[in-house]
Amino acid sequence: MKTYEKESLLKSFLLFFSVQLVFLSLVIYQHYHKILHEYDMHLGNQMMQCHLDSSCHSFTSSFIVSKEDKELHTFYTDDEIYMLFRKNTQYEKMSIPKDTYLAKRATIQKHALLEYFLYLIALILESFLFALYAMRPLKHALKLNEEFVKDILHDFNTPLSALKINLKILKKRFGNNDAIKRSDESIQNILSLQDNLHYFISQSKLDNEDVNIHNVLEQRVLYFQAMYPNLDISQECEATNIYIVKDVIIRIIDNLLSNAAKYNKENGTIEIQLKNNILSIKDSGIGIKNPQEIFQRYYKENKQGIGIGLHIVQKLCEELSIGIKVESILGRGTTFTLNLTKVMLR
Repeated sequence: MKTYEKESLLKSFLLFFSVQLVFLSLVIYQHYHKILHEYDMHLGNQMMQCHLDSSCHSFTSSFIVSKEDKELHTFYTDDEIYMLFRKNTQYEKMSIPKDTYLAKRATIQKHALLEYFLYLIALILESFLFALYAMRPLKHALKLNEEFVKDILHDFNTPLSALKINLKILKKRFGNNDAIKRSDESIQNILSLQDNLHYFISQSKLDNEDVNIHNVLEQRVLYFQAMYPNLDISQECEATNIYIVKDVIIRIIDNLLSNAAKYNKENGTIEIQLKNNILSIKDSGIGIKNPQEIFQRYYKENKQGIGIGLHIVQKLCEELSIGIKVESILGRGTTFTLNLTKVMLR
């Protein structure tokens, strides 16, 4: 089950479960107090019958003199629970020890709690089955959507292959001029978008490995420097190893460097620094209007792309326990920082 399917299942479960839990708690609470009231009434009836039956010895009986009319009232003291019944000028007191009374109420409470937890287990199972059932049409729609996107991505391969072959022919004939460089850059952007869409659909799990992040950054800088020769890309990185999925960290870095390059100024700069387990990528680009929304799926501030690159970056960082932050000033640039502390090799 994919991440967004798990999230949908959890939210459906919690919504249904919380509503039913409130209802169940109210019902059990009312039922518990009803049982307590019935017990008190039953105890009072038993005392009255014992008062009328001289051979009854179920309760402690004694006679007191009182000027107040206390007939058929229940009284509590530190030691006993009793009722008074008028007999001529006296009152007969029928009583039981308070400990006995409280023990019976405690038993009623235990039975109520047991009943509550049994219903709670049934409610959890019911909520889970309901969430699964509610997700069926969503999963079907998502499956159709994924199959459609997969078909489109597969169909991209033929024209992209043709473009790459023709671009190589043009390079041999005319050299690597500006028009060919721009065409090559566009093809690489399409391939990067294709990779993002492939990951977005599959979200396959890979094994961690020992990765020299310094070497990875050097390779990615060379790649992007060739694509964007007008940009000055510099790096100052410690030779550090991390325990991570190599393809995933490359995808994160590529997305951040791609954005830093695409939305940079003419002859702009990109500064990469890795120090004290913090990797920062700073550009001198156009900046971001709403940095707090930049990781939302499909959010974009211009016509380029479809707005899933940074969303994928955030999801990858969450899965790898990498903290990610963004700071941006319009017209001055953007800085992304990655906290690699939790993936560092000890």
